[in-house]
Amino acid sequence: MVNVTTSRALILLSSLLCGHASAISETALLELLEPARKQMKMPGLRAAVRMPDGEVVVAATGLADVEAGRPLTNTIGIPGGSTGKTFAAALTMLLVEDGVLSLDDPASRWLGQHKWFRRLPNAESMRVRHLLSHSAGLRDYVDTGRFHTSMVWRVLRHGSARYEPEELIRFVHGRKPLFPAGKGYNYTDAGYLVLGRLIEAASGRAYYDLLTERILRPQRLLRVRPAAQSVLTDISTGYMGGGRNLKKDGRMKFDPSSEWTGGGLITTPEMLVRFFGALAEGEIVKPQTFTAMLEDGWQDPDQPEWHYGFGLFVNHRKNLIFHGGLWPGYRSRVAYYRSSGVAIAVQTNRDGKLDLAGLLDQIHTRAMAVMPAQSPASPVTEGVYLLAAPISSG
Repeated sequence: MVNVTTSRALILLSSLLCGHASAISETALLELLEPARKQMKMPGLRAAVRMPDGEVVVAATGLADVEAGRPLTNTIGIPGGSTGKTFAAALTMLLVEDGVLSLDDPASRWLGQHKWFRRLPNAESMRVRHLLSHSAGLRDYVDTGRFHTSMVWRVLRHGSARYEPEELIRFVHGRKPLFPAGKGYNYTDAGYLVLGRLIEAASGRAYYDLLTERILRPQRLLRVRPAAQSVLTDISTGYMGGGRNLKKDGRMKFDPSSEWTGGGLITTPEMLVRFFGALAEGEIVKPQTFTAMLEDGWQDPDQPEWHYGFGLFVNHRKNLIFHGGLWPGYRSRVAYYRSSGVAIAVQTNRDGKLDLAGLLDQIHTRAMAVMPAQSPASPVTEGVYLLAAPISSG
């Protein structure tokens, strides 16, 4: 098995032997984005492509605010939704590397003193690895009628619904576990909120402070910021069913500060591809740690083509890792193509059903078309190309 750092070095060496790994141009990127924006009726759409040598190309089209006619730019913030879970997972793995946490730590070791935790299904059997991989047997608060009833009431009374993490976690109390811990998969924001409280209990630090110190600042992800306020500044307007998601005072119906470790970050496509590239190439966690993030998690034998590792969806058939993000009025998606070392992210300021996965694949195809072809006539080049094959997910 070739480790992550070696794989990256070999991909880069292959590029050097065949000529510079030319980046897709902004013009070519826009030629893909604008038709997709019109076809899927998006107010605005933007993307970033990070090539194997680290060069990043960005492009944006359409409007950040339809009513004001304000164009979407590459730097204005957009809530990244659940793409923030990958940041939370990477931070957890750094604490594991430090010896502060173990993947096999029972969650009760850190949270067992709290009544809200003890009332959770599988409270005594869930471990850190189960929370990271959505395999703790927990439901999600958005799947409960109690949450939706509560949210409507708060919006009618206050104009916006804000929740503390424990309030959202309590919506999954009183239900039988979906499965024994570690024996199934159910995507749940509630589980990542539990993970957030566990991170803080183990480290003795506030989550956003620790994330900034350990990942955002060292990686110079300067345009990633916490969605920690009820009114977010310097963000695009979002659109839900054609309507604006922002009230006149800048608030949203679902207060963004409620999302926390379920996502909870304002970002841009450039920041997402830089983060995913650094994570995949051993610059944030150690290569063996990243391998664990890919290989762990419950794997359904009836769906061998994909599984959820630690904060990452792993597509075995396409040999890529990815995560999507949804927040009311916004959609994001980021992927790292392990066979090419190319990372791609897209964001739009509308929600609903959108084929962002297909768009990423189109962009990757165009990006690969501008990279130098491997020469089968050259035994040296061919050897490097074979060695640069990505590490196995199995």
